[in-house]
Amino acid sequence: MTPAQFAATYGATARVVSDGTGIDNVVLLAQWANETAWGTVVVGNNLGNIRCSPTTFCRYATLDDFAAACIATFHNGSYNAVLAAKTAEAQLAALVASPWSSSHYGGNLHPFFDPLEAYEMTPSESATLSQVYYLLTSGSDSYPGHPGTRPIITKAETDAILAAIKAVPPGTVDLQPVLTAIGQVQTSLTALQTAVTAIKAKTDKDLA
Repeated sequence: MTPAQFAATYGATARVVSDGTGIDNVVLLAQWANETAWGTVVVGNNLGNIRCSPTTFCRYATLDDFAAACIATFHNGSYNAVLAAKTAEAQLAALVASPWSSSHYGGNLHPFFDPLEAYEMTPSESATLSQVYYLLTSGSDSYPGHPGTRPIITKAETDAILAAIKAVPPGTVDLQPVLTAIGQVQTSLTALQTAVTAIKAKTDKDLA
């Protein structure tokens, strides 16, 4: 699989394990991409190659079963350093140093993490995109997902701009450049709204 295909196929499972462990979901995907050679070898839905004995790997009926087993494995006491790490970078380092690694990660999961991270927005990026989408589609001053967050431009500010333009005495200044600029901004906003809507639709589909 390509990184995009791998993220789309196993992203939901990674988010379940992330919710149960606090480990960044892209860190989990990177580990699984390493273990399965980008999904080339997945036996019994065991993305992490969890062992049921020193010589056998577990097999799971579903990815949900694997997710539950993966969460339990991370909480078995051997991976406390991974669970304690608070950033993706720290989690990558702790995972490589953990017993799970068995020294076969080569000390670095970035060759798997980096291409996957390209398909994952940070919480800040996601919040910004959601706010822009909400403002463009609703016209509301306040984005309900983040109370108190100041929008890019408020309705009061746009009303003030229009009021200032209307207050200019007729014939004292050529307002055509201003009106042209406003028209260009409106055109740009329409294009931006279309682009944001398309991005949000893709993101919602990936997260479904």
